[in-house]
Amino acid sequence: MAEISQNKKDLAAARAKTRFVVENMTNYLYGGRPNVEQRRYIIDLLAREPIFQKDDWAWLNHTESVKRGIAMSTRLAEIKMEHELHDLDFATLVEAVDDSLPILLHHGAFIPVINSQGSDEQIEKWIPLAESYQIIGCYAQTELGHGSNVSGLETTATFIKDTDEWEIDSTSFTAAKWWIGGLGTMCTHAVVQAKLIIDGKDYGAHVFVVPIRSLEDHKPFPGIQVGDIGPKAYGGFNKMENGFACFNKYRIPRENMLMRFSKVSREGVYTKPPHDKLSYGSMVLLRSVLIRQMGQFISRSTTVATRYLTVRRQFNNPTQRNDADINPGLETQVINYPMVQNRLFPMIAQAYALFAAGSVMMMMYINLMTGLSKGQIDALAEVHAMSSALKSYCTTIGAGGAEECRKLMGGHGFSYFSGVAHIFAHIVPSNTYEGDNYVLTQQMARYLLKEIKTARSDPDKVTPFSKYLLQTLNRDQFSRSFCRVKTAEDWLKPEIQLAAFEHRCARLALELSDAIEADSNKVWSDYNMECYRLSHAHAQYVIVLWFIQSIREAQDPEADEDRRATPETIKVLEKLSNLHALHTMQTNLADFAEDAYFSPAQCQSLRRQVKDLVASLADDVVGLVDAFDHPDFLLDSALGASDGDAYKRLWDKAQTEPLNQREVCEGYEEYIRPLLKKYGEVKL
Repeated sequence: MAEISQNKKDLAAARAKTRFVVENMTNYLYGGRPNVEQRRYIIDLLAREPIFQKDDWAWLNHTESVKRGIAMSTRLAEIKMEHELHDLDFATLVEAVDDSLPILLHHGAFIPVINSQGSDEQIEKWIPLAESYQIIGCYAQTELGHGSNVSGLETTATFIKDTDEWEIDSTSFTAAKWWIGGLGTMCTHAVVQAKLIIDGKDYGAHVFVVPIRSLEDHKPFPGIQVGDIGPKAYGGFNKMENGFACFNKYRIPRENMLMRFSKVSREGVYTKPPHDKLSYGSMVLLRSVLIRQMGQFISRSTTVATRYLTVRRQFNNPTQRNDADINPGLETQVINYPMVQNRLFPMIAQAYALFAAGSVMMMMYINLMTGLSKGQIDALAEVHAMSSALKSYCTTIGAGGAEECRKLMGGHGFSYFSGVAHIFAHIVPSNTYEGDNYVLTQQMARYLLKEIKTARSDPDKVTPFSKYLLQTLNRDQFSRSFCRVKTAEDWLKPEIQLAAFEHRCARLALELSDAIEADSNKVWSDYNMECYRLSHAHAQYVIVLWFIQSIREAQDPEADEDRRATPETIKVLEKLSNLHALHTMQTNLADFAEDAYFSPAQCQSLRRQVKDLVASLADDVVGLVDAFDHPDFLLDSALGASDGDAYKRLWDKAQTEPLNQREVCEGYEEYIRPLLKKYGEVKL
């Protein structure tokens, strides 16, 4: 029998220290045992399919990646139809694919936009075709010269009364649609954002269903130039053939304008929507999905890092309690170093917090769309602002977290086979698409400025997650408020934590409002950095709030048994919640201290409490990442596999490198041999 490696022993020993039942924690994360079992079933469906195996991903060039992406998209659609998967199951299927595919925007944007902005007749026409893959669509907003500034789009849709058609035109080469996922090769249709022009009057951007390629031979229609924009940075998204399209006075029927809210009659009469932001529904969906997705990405990155750092041994720390004291021949496990723990453990807590926040944000979206279908628009502004703020913050920390995990793993972390490089490449574009992370924060700032005015005129109408603004109504009292922490243990009280985050948000909002009112000569862009601070502060507040609420719900005796957490699980969850809240405060300490809300002594005790919380989780971290329930197929990591055999797996992966398949490398005869022989023969 082969001897068990030290790596495997180390991970098994760390796993055995876990002080809670991992399955119970997994049930909490995914909302109950049935959801866990269904997720495993869906991922296993994909794992059994040869087309989704990842062994050669590292060697594919851009053209090969696009072809593979098309093949994977086709099989993904077939699996959905064969197993009659609903939207949530399909979302899990997409998670298991672990890459962006041409067909994803068909489900993530094309269908939702038509459902949310199309009339009943348009939905009846287009959605059955889309859901049965008789047409494949994408969402075309961004242009070569314009992105976030929708009002600056150059593509026009001019109404031609004589023929009852729209003439779609790219008015310059910078008006070409660009970065459009799925448009490069696969899509037959697109929902296109274009300026609506009637009798020379510009009514702003509206959405049109535009046929792109023939359903007979897939060739672009006359008047459309379409293609792929080429490889992307970091090697990410290369299976997603982001495309371009240039329209040359291309005609489509008038009925192809989506008309649930805005309408244009046969006579060319324009009817404006009842609310100018009703078209935001599709944007809210894409941004809401990203919250939970970032939780998944951080959880996968920290799973890989935690397992590898548990089996990685480096140097010998004589003051650190570890098994090197018993066996002097062993070096110290890297995960036992305090610097490593204080970098890694807060990210694990962050992942747990985003699981909770993602669930709440998605429920807010569902409730919003239910209300919009009934003509109720009251929640639209808050949900749009919230999704904008959270998208900006969560994708920022997602990319930063994946990169931090790579650095924690040292040199081997830089290998593609770590699995983290792929995650990082997948996350990074999200900092830009669906709204640049810096520009997007203006949405929440504008919303909170309006809420301040509401608080002053009609306090009862302040929306639920902005009620902290009411404390600014009594300026004298607000300016004298301070944190009530007296002992380090006080930091563990949820009411203390929430009060601190609420005070910080309220102060930043009030300061921005005062600054704007004090100087009318300044333009909005002068306050962009203040908007960024305020928006991220609000995002951090609601994530802390929702994590706390999620743990309380898990203790509810009236909740379904499979959703209830055991006392042991709750104890660890509370540590994670405390660590997440306090570490977030510590990372942004200047915001809490600059108005003396925190005293110097409180800042010091906060840091001590963070260190104590980190140390208290040391025995549970392997169990905590195991609870994320990511199978080896999904992680695709030599360093973070569930058995801990990191070095053997890394060695085996390296042997698959195509360069190693020949005894003498290609290029030897052309380049290396001539160089070696050029300046004389050497005999050794």
